[in-house]
Amino acid sequence: MRGDLERRLRAVEVAGSGGIEIWIHQGDGTVRGPCGQQMTREEAEALARAAGTFLFVISETDARL
Repeated sequence: MRGDLERRLRAVEVAGSGGIEIWIHQGDGTVRGPCGQQMTREEAEALARAAGTFLFVISETDARL
């Protein structure tokens, strides 16, 4: 998994995209974005692709660390 994450981050870097966004998994099938928006993970991934950003989803527990 670590190698996959490194590969993805390098791809974002090489592509010169808009950056990385950290979203938090809500446990009910939705994710919450950096500006408080809440939607399904599929919708968030589509939005990130359209914006040229890398979507990184973490759990609420991990967000507290």
